[in-house]
Amino acid sequence: MGGKAALFLVLGFSLIFMVAGRNFNSLATSTVDNFANYYFDTKAHHLAASGVNLVTNQIFLDGAMADQTFNYTFDQGTISVTLSTLNAYQNIKQLLSVGTYSNVTSTIRIILKPSSFSKFAYFSNSEGANIWWTTTDTVWGPLHTNGQLRVADRPVFMGKVSLDGSVVKFSNSAQPQFLGGVQTGVHITIPSNGATNVGVAAAAGGANITGHSLVYLEFRGDSIRYKYSSGGSWTYVLASTFSPNGAIYANDAQLRIKGRVKGQYTIAASGTGSDRGKIFLDDDVYYNTDPRVDPNSTDMLGIVAQRDVIITENSANNSNIKVQASIYSESGSFQAEDYQNRPVSGIIDLYGGVIQNARGPVGTFSTNHGVTTITSGFSKRYRYDDRFMIANPPFFPGTGSFEIVSWFE
Repeated sequence: MGGKAALFLVLGFSLIFMVAGRNFNSLATSTVDNFANYYFDTKAHHLAASGVNLVTNQIFLDGAMADQTFNYTFDQGTISVTLSTLNAYQNIKQLLSVGTYSNVTSTIRIILKPSSFSKFAYFSNSEGANIWWTTTDTVWGPLHTNGQLRVADRPVFMGKVSLDGSVVKFSNSAQPQFLGGVQTGVHITIPSNGATNVGVAAAAGGANITGHSLVYLEFRGDSIRYKYSSGGSWTYVLASTFSPNGAIYANDAQLRIKGRVKGQYTIAASGTGSDRGKIFLDDDVYYNTDPRVDPNSTDMLGIVAQRDVIITENSANNSNIKVQASIYSESGSFQAEDYQNRPVSGIIDLYGGVIQNARGPVGTFSTNHGVTTITSGFSKRYRYDDRFMIANPPFFPGTGSFEIVSWFE
């Protein structure tokens, strides 16, 4: 190889290595910059998440906390968290958490709503010493009791079961099916102001019925009719005009209901004398559009009684009853009238949930050679309305805590 060729070869390699070295140096510098930026972004995000955890813990401890801004200095960064109310009626709150580290910010926004008892397919404060879940009973959705869960033969629980007591078997042969799992040692207190809170909402923009000890009310799709005695005349009204905000409240009265519900309503009764504060189901109560047929249905009903919710003993209810609602019995039970003497009446086809202070009886049964037979009243088919996991009837009683329903970052 000649002298010039060797010189060009050396110069060429030198140029190649010089360019490559510059690129390697630039790549190394970019790697360091990217690592630093990632570190700053991650630190800022963790600060924002820490702000969410700090403030949500305070909200869960104090559900009545006022709107305000919280400022923290932590781990060489700063955190600013703003709590604000988006909907005062439904107590929907927003938490905006901004974490800052080395002039880099990260923002997390969450939406919280009050936890509602409608999230339960079944809830009881106590179960009663002689009331049993049997082979003919099936419950879909979350179930909770603060008492003992008494089971005979082979009842099926499709959702998660939580309880403060224990599982008690009618006999050693009982084989309850807990398909969603079981958690013990969980206690949830049922409040004493669920019905009256619906009354507050009804007075503010719903239907507040006072001065009558007995109220008959029938949902008829877009309309509602009502009267104040069995032999009285019906008054017909447009449902949306009768209760614009969806709260219907019978103060110090007995309430008897039935019909086809179109829209979103919570109907409540208060009172402690005689049969006041009780709600009787005189016939089927069901949605205009069944959510099981049309998932886009927005029909929703809450039934809230200060005392008992009772399936009336009448001819209409002696061959099954259909109830589509979340039922709440504050100090009483969901039960069947004259359950031990009424004829075998088919099933309670419930789509929604039952929340009650004490489990009420709906029928009786006998067991012979491992076979369970209903001898009076109803067997149960309780199917959970999955919409109640994230939504609830208007002004339905809450558990006193909040749940995070949305998280944006």
